[in-house]
Amino acid sequence: MKTYLLNVKTYDYTDETEDEYIEVFNNFERAKNYGLEFLNKKLEFYCKYINRSIKQALKEEKIDYDFRVIEEDIEYAEKFNQKLNFLEEIEELLIYEPTHKEFILDYMGEITNICIRYLPNQKETRDRNSLYLKPNDLLPDAGTKFKIGDLVKIVKPNIRTDDISYSYYPDYSDVYVVRFLPRRIEGQKYLRNTYALSEIKNDNFSPGIFTWEFHEEQIAEYEGNVKQNSPIDVLRKIIKKEIKVNRETWNGLKNGTISLREQDKDKDNYYKKVLKL
Repeated sequence: MKTYLLNVKTYDYTDETEDEYIEVFNNFERAKNYGLEFLNKKLEFYCKYINRSIKQALKEEKIDYDFRVIEEDIEYAEKFNQKLNFLEEIEELLIYEPTHKEFILDYMGEITNICIRYLPNQKETRDRNSLYLKPNDLLPDAGTKFKIGDLVKIVKPNIRTDDISYSYYPDYSDVYVVRFLPRRIEGQKYLRNTYALSEIKNDNFSPGIFTWEFHEEQIAEYEGNVKQNSPIDVLRKIIKKEIKVNRETWNGLKNGTISLREQDKDKDNYYKKVLKL
């Protein structure tokens, strides 16, 4: 039997007030509705005294909240006994049903994130193996928006976001090249819907090619014009294997000893000479 733990916390930073509501339900909708009622009543109460709408108060960081419903099948969770390590490929975990699903909601009751957790019933392996999903990750066409070699940009959030992955990349490049697509192994129940994107670093402290992971919802098609055989065009051709480079050259491009930067065009290792374009 599944249970649904409702946990709602509200914060009023003006008066340094914190409220919390915890309850257990036998279905998701009932838990969500009770949570919405408590959450909005508290937020409206806070906002009344600062003469702000909830949206304004959140944007100005005068209030905040955490609204989640945790789904657990107690019998299954107690028997889950897989000796898995978070340092291993997380795809290996995803062939199993999770022991817990945390649905993270906004104050309108919309699901913004789904955290699936695998908590083995062994003390020595009880690491918090988990993966954050977006609701769209559960759709059949998830992970098919882009293909290898596409030029893309990062969509910066224009509202408050609970997605911590944005904070890992404070300096966004104008354009990235899609290097790897989301991976799904046979029997995998959930998609890790992230793309590996490569950029050309232009700072002198750490030049070279760097590759990061971004979620599909963080990415959009790059709409700018790219000059033929420009650095980013050359990188795209290498990734698409239209230009073949050996391992030594690729390592040099990654660590910056072979440069793909426009400002290095007069140096001996400039990409036009190395790649003979």
